[in-house]
Amino acid sequence: MNNQKKILVASIAVNVLLIALIFMVKSNAQQQAQEFVKETQEKTKYQIGQVNDNIQNNNLLWSIIDSTWKSKDKSKAFVKKFADSQKVPRCNGKDCSGNEDEARLRTSISNNAADRSITVGWGSSGKTSIKYAFKVIYDDKDKFLTIDANDLLGKTSGESGGEAEESEEEATE
Repeated sequence: MNNQKKILVASIAVNVLLIALIFMVKSNAQQQAQEFVKETQEKTKYQIGQVNDNIQNNNLLWSIIDSTWKSKDKSKAFVKKFADSQKVPRCNGKDCSGNEDEARLRTSISNNAADRSITVGWGSSGKTSIKYAFKVIYDDKDKFLTIDANDLLGKTSGESGGEAEESEEEATE
């Protein structure tokens, strides 16, 4: 009987230790899970902010494309002046106040023989960084040819977007 008492006491002690160990592990696991969820939510919030930036800022670029297409004056000077007068609505995941460097649209004018154009876009940092853009293309006499929006459509410069066909279709309308 004495042995049974010792085994019973040892069994109770081991059970109490196991229960205490379970609560300690549970507490640590809960804390780790909360930290993981917090980190995941922060990353997700940042990514959602970036997507929102892309949508709203690219909507501005599409609006400028539309205004340029409908304008009688499609000169580089007009496009640059019009783009410079616009501010992107979103900067780095939040609304722009208009004073940030990122709030300004980026313009790049090319006057070389192979590429006579003006590129208008927006970037997330630095004065020359362009994240998404469109290009207004001119002939060798600076006469408007077309607008290349492949970048906004997710196409690389090597892919044919059919903008020449679109230009002809819209010109006939």
